[in-house]
Amino acid sequence: MIELAATSSIAFSAFGDITIGCDPGTGAHIYWQRGACQSEADAQGVSYAPYAHALFGFLMQTDAGLTEPVLMIGCGGGSLATMLHRAGRAVEIVDIDPVSFELARSHFGLPSDIPCHIADGVAFLQAINPHQRYGAIIVDAFHGSEVPPHFLDLSFFQLCATRLQGGFVVMNVLETTANRVALSCLFRTVDAWLQQEGQNLRLFEEGMCGEQNLLLLAGNVHDLSMPELLMPPHGAAEDIREDLARMRFRPDLEPPSWGVVP
Repeated sequence: MIELAATSSIAFSAFGDITIGCDPGTGAHIYWQRGACQSEADAQGVSYAPYAHALFGFLMQTDAGLTEPVLMIGCGGGSLATMLHRAGRAVEIVDIDPVSFELARSHFGLPSDIPCHIADGVAFLQAINPHQRYGAIIVDAFHGSEVPPHFLDLSFFQLCATRLQGGFVVMNVLETTANRVALSCLFRTVDAWLQQEGQNLRLFEEGMCGEQNLLLLAGNVHDLSMPELLMPPHGAAEDIREDLARMRFRPDLEPPSWGVVP
């Protein structure tokens, strides 16, 4: 993780002030809001977060962004969108906070031609042209360290399904000892519905004790394989490659026994 340097700056936002730190030696940036790291990227905007490279690896196994664009809900530094754009994949971003788009462009190199929509993710999906379809929908939206609760509901996944063209939804959540049981209930609910639709739910985890990023993959995800490091950031390729190798598909939807609060 990049240490906040003397070159750090603060941006004021109605959703919580944002601190941007810069490593003066490498030009890498880090984005903090409400006490949580929302983005880390090198000077070219390539993420340092292993889970972002897992997401990128999954998307590159499909044609998402080639025929229909990828929709990202949640901007932060916009590093995954930047990576998709560099790989020739069409991508759009939705975020409720306009400041995030400004910072992603000015500090993280988000390309100016990526469409950015200022809206709540659910409201955006409800309001768009009913014929609009996406190749994948990526939810990486946090209020501090928590995903907003209206995304953690079966109705959200059902709404996403109406906007997908044979693709899938991926949601990044921070799994903790406090929320594991509640998340497991959500996973089982979404999985039961997906099975009725002939689709799948899979969980991809960091494989760490304690807090970890967990990717929920819902839809046409049966054939996804272990992601590889395809776009390494400056100075961290081996570390991220090792992190990806440690990640795994969870064998079932139950929380690990060490994560259940008695």
